[in-house]
Amino acid sequence: MFRAATIAILVLSLALTAASPAVARRFHGNVAGSATGPGHSFFIGDGLNLNFRDTRKAHTRYRVCWRRAGHRRRRCWTRRTGRLGKRSSIFTAAPSHVGTYRTAWRVHGHVVARWSFYNGPGD
Repeated sequence: MFRAATIAILVLSLALTAASPAVARRFHGNVAGSATGPGHSFFIGDGLNLNFRDTRKAHTRYRVCWRRAGHRRRRCWTRRTGRLGKRSSIFTAAPSHVGTYRTAWRVHGHVVARWSFYNGPGD
């Protein structure tokens, strides 16, 4: 009986901890315009930053790729974060095709952050 009660308390405490909003995510990624900041709509030719942050470890090796929705071809970069919690940014031009793009950051082969954006026709 004591063992069952202990297990129930442990399971309940883990469930409450996982559901708690105070538990921060470790990885954060976004796509940002060089002048506008994080967003979900850009234009062909805009300068973009692929931002990534690890809040628990320094020098985390990561890979970020974007691809147009419905297409297989990807554009990828591999980098390391800097100091603990410091944003790592990769500057690049926006894709050269109009469409919705999906961006994913991977650490040890696992997707840890995602961001989607629409790339519209330029001026």
